Amino acid sequence: MKILFDETFTSSDGNRRSRNIWYGYADISVDGEHGKSMKLTEDFMDYLCEIIINDLSKNAANAPTETNWYFYGSTITQDAIGDKIRPTIMVRERSNEFLTNFNISDHDFAVNFDAILSFKADFEKRLASH
Repeated sequence: MKILFDETFTSSDGNRRSRNIWYGYADISVDGEHGKSMKLTEDFMDYLCEIIINDLSKNAANAPTETNWYFYGSTITQDAIGDKIRPTIMVRERSNEFLTNFNISDHDFAVNFDAILSFKADFEKRLASH
């Protein structure tokens, strides 16, 4: 995985600073019985946590009011009507609270949704504990 962009945007009134960090080509997918499925392992969660905590430590001097991460998967899946979907994990930190969201294909929803919900809950708890 490599960093693609790291940009900070300040609101026009100067009250809000949003740091946005895009990472590309995370190894999120694995071949499954019915095609690609998301590989949401403990090691992968550890890796993401390490990246996020490291990125937050770089903000000490002029801390933004929120930081957003976008982790794009390295593979593309196709949905039922032929659209191509790149799985993405998004994380937001604001006031020491973390929220996550996933962009997934209909296939990932059908095959991986319970694993995604479990990963999301564990991931947010782990980030909150740092």
